[in-house]
Amino acid sequence: MDQTFLNLLPKELRNLASDLYDVILERSLLRAYQNLDDEQKSMMATIFDSGMKEQKNNFLNTYLGNLQNLMIEETQRLTKELQK
Repeated sequence: MDQTFLNLLPKELRNLASDLYDVILERSLLRAYQNLDDEQKSMMATIFDSGMKEQKNNFLNTYLGNLQNLMIEETQRLTKELQK
């Protein structure tokens, strides 16, 4: 999450916003991961264990599609869940 934005918030809200962002990202990545076949899942594990940022970004863009769209969808789902 953009640290500049977070720094504008009081500490309690910064922690909450960061936690919410983590939940949304985790849910989005899990959804995308479930759509991968076994070969792609293995490739993802190898790439993410390597720690090379460019390879990670290439994999995400190639195999997971637009993560930002998934995150928006998950934000909307989470908002509905919290309103119940």
